[in-house]
Amino acid sequence: MSIRYINKNDELQSVVRHLESTDEIAIDLEFDRNRYRYGFNLCLIQLFDGEECHLIDPLSEQVRVEQLFPVLEDSSIEKVAFAFQEDHRLLHYIGCRPKNIFDLRIASQLLNYPPASLTNIVMDTLEVDMGKSSQNSNWYKRPLKEDQIKYAAKDVLYLFDLKKRFKSEAEEKQILQWIDEENKNWDQAQYDDSDINNFIKEKDKRDLNEVEWNIFVRLIELREKIASQSDRPSYQIFDKNLIYQIAENPDRLKNWTSEKGVFNRLKNRGIQQKLEKLVRKATEEAEAKGLSRSRPARKSPSAEEMQEINESKQLIQQAKSEFFSPIKDKISEEYGKEVSTFLFSNRIISDLVNGSNGSLEKYKRNLLESYADELNLDVSQYLD
Repeated sequence: MSIRYINKNDELQSVVRHLESTDEIAIDLEFDRNRYRYGFNLCLIQLFDGEECHLIDPLSEQVRVEQLFPVLEDSSIEKVAFAFQEDHRLLHYIGCRPKNIFDLRIASQLLNYPPASLTNIVMDTLEVDMGKSSQNSNWYKRPLKEDQIKYAAKDVLYLFDLKKRFKSEAEEKQILQWIDEENKNWDQAQYDDSDINNFIKEKDKRDLNEVEWNIFVRLIELREKIASQSDRPSYQIFDKNLIYQIAENPDRLKNWTSEKGVFNRLKNRGIQQKLEKLVRKATEEAEAKGLSRSRPARKSPSAEEMQEINESKQLIQQAKSEFFSPIKDKISEEYGKEVSTFLFSNRIISDLVNGSNGSLEKYKRNLLESYADELNLDVSQYLD
């Protein structure tokens, strides 16, 4: 097996022409998500065709990575991956909609393997030591180190062997159709920018009141703007805990030039004045909106809403106890506990109890109906 490092466009074009004639490709991505640079950024694409490993450098000015997209979007070519969710999300973000994915993490779960990294699964199943991980290294830095290149290649080198092993086990257990149904879901997955750049979350409200929350949001927005312009991770601009403290007590800005957790270049009087002005404006804006310092930003459910929540919890708990637990016990006996948990997780059970069963895979419906019939349970209340 040879490794080709692709950092020129004519080399990439040659690889694309070759891959267009293949039936399957092993794929993995290395990316940086607000660790060394700002945002969610592709740093390396690893592709293995069974004979040669192609490491495509999207950071090279001489590479137009979008030329690879038609190959990844070709549904006649299977893309073999492991734990592909974040890779899939990133590809969507940069404009690529990959099709025909075989995710070995899904296969491992349906084969009752306990949660594990690719390195550990390869060791346990193929008895191959992939060596020390370089996952957390700086994939932005060029040139890449020799150990990074070897690590990146190994992330795709064993995927075909693992797929062969898993497919054999799945055929023996007669669950290959389950794996195929689960992997077909990748073709319908959709993400939007809020999935990628959602820097303000409901949990951030913590103990802030309405006015403080308005200030907090404006400070976060400014931090993200500065981080984007300087291409630095948000946490390096200024610390989130400091933003909470300023929102609760704007006088904290008087110590700005000596604060810890602030990027040194921002520790100046000009930035301090800009922040003071922003806080004043955010406070005036909050008052104009009728926001209050006595009302919490995180709204507590009303009595009616609380009653609905409690009733829903009771229904879910009752459904678990009377219907889903006996079925999951049967699945555990026949296929294993990891399979049982994967098939009917708490989220899936909650969806079924609340009437959201439209996206339930056919094989899961068949299992529910089969086990319900065997256990003399009424499945009609959960399936249309």
